[in-house]
Order: sequence, then C-alpha cells, then structure tokens
Amino acid sequence: MNAKRFFQAVLPSMLSQLLNGFFIIVDGFFIGGAMGDNGLAAINVAWPVVALILSTGMGLGTGGAVQVAICRGKGDLEGAGRARGNALLAMAAASLILLTALWFSYPVLLPWMGAAGELLPLAEEYLRVVILLGAVQLFSSGLLPLLRGSGRPVGAMAVMVLGLLANIFLDWLFVWVLRWGMVGAAAATVIAQFIGIPISLTLLLRDKSLPCRRQNFAVDLRLVGRMMALGASPFGLSLSVSAVILINNLQALRYGGQQAVAVYAILSYVFGSLHPLISGVGDGVQPLLSYCHGARDQKNLAFMRRAAFAMALGCSAVLGVGAWLLRWQAGGLFGAGPEATAGAARGLVWYCLALPFFAAARICCSYFCATAQARLASLLAFAEPLVAQPLCLLVLPAIFGVEGIWAACFGAYLLLAAAGLGLLGVQLAREPG
Repeated sequence: MNAKRFFQAVLPSMLSQLLNGFFIIVDGFFIGGAMGDNGLAAINVAWPVVALILSTGMGLGTGGAVQVAICRGKGDLEGAGRARGNALLAMAAASLILLTALWFSYPVLLPWMGAAGELLPLAEEYLRVVILLGAVQLFSSGLLPLLRGSGRPVGAMAVMVLGLLANIFLDWLFVWVLRWGMVGAAAATVIAQFIGIPISLTLLLRDKSLPCRRQNFAVDLRLVGRMMALGASPFGLSLSVSAVILINNLQALRYGGQQAVAVYAILSYVFGSLHPLISGVGDGVQPLLSYCHGARDQKNLAFMRRAAFAMALGCSAVLGVGAWLLRWQAGGLFGAGPEATAGAARGLVWYCLALPFFAAARICCSYFCATAQARLASLLAFAEPLVAQPLCLLVLPAIFGVEGIWAACFGAYLLLAAAGLGLLGVQLAREPG
C-alpha cells in the first residue's frame, strides 16, 4: 500500500460524504426560500428522528464493511461474503423494528423535542413522509459504507452524485413549483435516495472478487453481534448529530426563543455541509486500516493513520477559513431574516474554531473502529452526545447566554480531541516496535 492507494480510497469517500452533506442543506435551501425561518426551524426540530434512521443504517453498514475488509485482509473470502449478506439482513430487520416504533411514537416525541406552536404541524408533515418511507433512508445510508468496504469507493461516489442531482431537481419541483412545502421536501429526499439503492445493490452483489452465494444470507447472530459492536461507534458518531441538535434546540428555545432555533438551523446546515468532508477521510481510510490490521501489516497501518490525520486536519483548516470569510452570507443562502443572519455570522466563528478538534476526534474514532477496538471507538463516539456536548451546553449558556450555545461546540470538540488523542497515545505505546 502507498499514498496512491490512500488517495484512491479517501478522495471518493470525501466527495461522497460532501454530497451526503448537501442532501441536508438542499432541503434547507428550498424550504428556507419558500417558507422562511419557520420552515428552517421545523426541519431542524424534526431532524433528530431522521438522524436516528440514518445512523442505524450507517452503523450496520459500517460494521459490516469493517468485517468484510478484515476478512479480505486475512484471505477469508467466505467470511467476507457472510458479513456482507448478514449486514443486508440486519438492515432489513432494523427497518421493520425501528420504523414501526417511530410511527407510533413521533407524535409524542415532537413536543418533547421542542416542536410547539407553528413549528409542530410543519415538523409533523415532514416526519410522516420520512418515517413512512424510512427503509429507503436506512438502506441508502448503510449501503454506501458497504460499497467502500468492498473496494468500490468510486461506485459509492457515483451513487451519491446521482442522488444529489435528483434531490435538487425534485426539491425544486415539489417545493418551489408545486408548493408542497414540508411534504415535498421530505418526498424529494427519499425518492432521490431510492434511485441509488438498486445501483448500489447491483455493484455490491455482482462483485466478481466476492461472488454472491445463497449461503451468504444464512443468519449468523454471532456475526451480526460483532458487526453491531463494530458499528456502535459510527452509529454513535452519526447519532450524536441527532442528540446534539436536540439539546441545542432546547437550549436555544430556553435562552433565545424561536429566533435562536432558526439561527441554530443555519449553523447546523453550514456545519453539516463541512463535517462530512472531514468525516469522509476517516470513512475512506477505514477499509484500508481494517485490511492492514487483518493482514498484521503494522508499517502500512501506521502510514495510513498518519496520512488520515494530515488530510483531515488540513481540510479542517481550509474549510474553517473559508466558512469564516463567508459567514455573513450563510443566512441569506437559506432565506433567513436579518436578525437570524447576524446571529449565524457570530455563531459560525466558534464552529470554525471547532473544526480541527472535530477532525482529530473523528480520525481517532475511525482508527479504533477499523482496528476492531470496538470499546474504545464506542467510548469516544458516545462521549460526545452523553458527556461533552451536554456538559458544555449546560455550563456555557448559563454564563454567556445564547452566545454560550454556539461556544459549546468548540468546547465539546476540544474535550473529545484531547480524549481521543490520549487514548490513541496509550494504545500506540502498547504496540510492539
């Protein structure tokens, strides 16, 4: 393995994740233009439920991808085929269980999540469509890491490009032309993601290096358990977005009212378009790290780890400077009013400062997951939504008010980066040589 192999895996993954981030902001762009601050705030309030669906697919797909890559590194093609087949079965089972539970619980969850007044009916419209067709989103988010883990990063990128183009067209048609509002935005996203599923399955199951056999789909609960353990950290990382949005929304309502929720929606869209590019470095290098781990190739394992840190930190610096320079244009992009635009410009300063620490924490977590250190990966992943973010969002707004909510992002990722690098240092000190 060398630098060429690194870039061949990482660059398509970064672009795929960037396009995935655009899926999020496209809805905001069209809804903000058609419905203003209320539309932006309603999607942001509903987003934790959407993120739970996407996180479940991402966790199962990544757990399966790590297992596939490790088996390939060991030369165990039969085991790789079983891992792929059981990952698909796990996604189907998760779709049935999770979406049934959400369909009956979302009317109770939304008011608890901060949807009240004008926001409640708008958020309900959005979620009804998302949950009804949620299996599409779960499979769409789960198939992409499986493609990358099977050595198809360019295929995963092509699926994302096609889906994004379809989403832009359908959002324009449903939201701006037909005026379907929140229902149109949700339908556009789900239909666009559905287009990529048959393409992904074809690429995955017609892989000549790993032929699809009927016995690959024999249920193996122990294998599913290992995949769930390995997928716990990417699930936690993805779900942390949901938990963080929920806590931020509640604190924004408490300290700044509905206007602050609209400001946070803009910050979420901007940060949501930046962090996938950085996360894409970890996602792209993860199959290579797993392969080296399975093959016990310590030299290339160390090279891939160093390259991932350099790439992620470099990207975070460039993106942070760019976002800071354009901070006053962010609100206008989503149709926000003058007050929300000014608030977003102030808040973005803290989010730009947080990006390098976000990058360090994400690469540490991806490394632990890729090298089958599931406990460390899960510890770092769940520390964000359960410890770092709640702590900073509790303490800093109490001192600084609304500005403390935006500063909490910087504080939380500073803590996570310190924890991740500390754990990584301890692990590397224990390795031979």
